[in-house]
Amino acid sequence: MKTVIYFNWTLIIAGLLFLLGLWGCMAIYNATLLGPAPFYFVTRQFLWLLLGLGLLIGCARIPFRFYREQAEIMGVVAFLVLLLVFPLGVQVNGMKGWYSFGYFMVQPSELAKPFFLLSLCIFGIRHQNGLKRFGVMLALTLGWVVPILLQPDFGTAAVYLAGFVIVYWLSGGTFWPLLALPVAIAPGLFYILRTTPYVMRRFEGFIWPQLDPGGSGWHVLQFQYTLARGGVSGMSWGKAVWANCYLPLPHSDSVFASIVESLGVIGGMPIILIFGLLVFAFIRLSMQAETPERRIFVAAFGCLVAVQALLHISVNVTILPPTGLTLPVLSYGGSSLIATMIGAGIALSAAKPEQSSPEISDEDHR
Repeated sequence: MKTVIYFNWTLIIAGLLFLLGLWGCMAIYNATLLGPAPFYFVTRQFLWLLLGLGLLIGCARIPFRFYREQAEIMGVVAFLVLLLVFPLGVQVNGMKGWYSFGYFMVQPSELAKPFFLLSLCIFGIRHQNGLKRFGVMLALTLGWVVPILLQPDFGTAAVYLAGFVIVYWLSGGTFWPLLALPVAIAPGLFYILRTTPYVMRRFEGFIWPQLDPGGSGWHVLQFQYTLARGGVSGMSWGKAVWANCYLPLPHSDSVFASIVESLGVIGGMPIILIFGLLVFAFIRLSMQAETPERRIFVAAFGCLVAVQALLHISVNVTILPPTGLTLPVLSYGGSSLIATMIGAGIALSAAKPEQSSPEISDEDHR
């Protein structure tokens, strides 16, 4: 008799996120071990991880119809918080994208990601016409992206744009309208490049790091030296000397490179595989959802986490210029970790059946 194996994708997703969180705590400790306070960042991150798991469970227990009914309010609140960072926020590393609350900082563009994606899924699916859907979703996306570009935060803006492409494609979009996307964002990019010369220097440092090794090319060169030290098998855990001493932000923006220095390519590959498995689990979970908007949100959120991970890793291996993006759940940072856990909790809620309160499907809008 043939044996059928059933997987609880909800538990698999929660388990993978917790595994990544624990791995992140160890990676943060490894990247700051030689510093003056090796337990400072890892202790804070572990507390953020516990809070994030609580939020994941809590958000998953809330019926998805609540998120659907309150999506507009939650989206407006998240957008206003994003705008208020300009008069009320503080500047960190040349970017005004943080709120300071004494002992901890909050990045609103990170916390807004799940609510942006939720708004995109719910309002985009209402329009059945291809071009109209594309226009509405693009306008909504640019409304969020422009303030992020003005901070300026190119990495996070790229993640938001990726979210638009993912949701549009999953909702039945076609390829040709996407060609208009570079045209839509080109004026904003041109304006920022003209008004913020250091951004142009960052691109020059990425292409020709040897021309300014102590300035714009420093970060790229340190990535290269860190990866070269790691090689195939690494220097062993706890011996990430170059990451501890020279690599900028080895516990957050550069955490993947610091892991590779200690564990080598062999140690970095499992991280990539876990993120791949996480995306697969979200896609399989999306098949259990009852309505198109639920299915799209679950799958899109998993893909968005993978896109951010891919961008972070690409920067760390010097395929892309430095962007300041964290590696979801692994990198130090409460805002990124909490946003990922909240988004995952909403996705788990979307996948649960709610037979007692059926929602409007896309056929009802026709």
